[in-house]
Amino acid sequence: METILEARGLTKVYRTRAAPTAALRGVDLAVRRGEFISVMGPSGCGKSTLLYLLGLLATPTEGTVVLDGTDTGAISDGRRTHLRRRHIGFVFQRFNLLAALSAEDNVAIALRLRHEAAQSRAREMLAAVGLDDKRRRHPSELSVGEQQRVAIARALVTRPDVLLADEPTGNLDSEASDRVLDLIGRFHQPSGQTIVLITHNEKVAERAERLVRMRDGRIAPN
Repeated sequence: METILEARGLTKVYRTRAAPTAALRGVDLAVRRGEFISVMGPSGCGKSTLLYLLGLLATPTEGTVVLDGTDTGAISDGRRTHLRRRHIGFVFQRFNLLAALSAEDNVAIALRLRHEAAQSRAREMLAAVGLDDKRRRHPSELSVGEQQRVAIARALVTRPDVLLADEPTGNLDSEASDRVLDLIGRFHQPSGQTIVLITHNEKVAERAERLVRMRDGRIAPN
């Protein structure tokens, strides 16, 4: 299978008043199209930094990210934004839903950013995650597990090539976590959705096809 997303020598150094802090130290990682991988490690190992760099939400101090054949270190910020919106969907631990909008409108907003027809596709995605009957409810009227399912629907409604999930079960109890992981797995199985999932939880990591471990800003040997 072809590589859809690749980190090449990624280093990220944060400058502070005390001293520079290296969050990543020369990370190389290739993700094949249709692959489901988990990146696991303790807090502070650099896994979330890696996700943000892979998702073009931050820029590396050194190295580059190649997305669908494009070296993103060699293009403008505007082009990077276009690539991110076109190719990548995000699921965050804190959901990042807009409180003033209904579940349907939270999902539809991702399509409006791309100037695409929104409402019918949003309803389809909410039905796919089992929330069609709650599409008019606001985040405060949903359980935390339901909020995360709305966030997944929002991430996938644009049909991204890659889904990046940062601790998607971190705020959920075990029952809700299992439901969310089952849902992510269902989207991967029929469509071959490419997924990179960040977690510190061994049980969550084991849901993926391939496990990558990180330690001290580097990929740990198997």
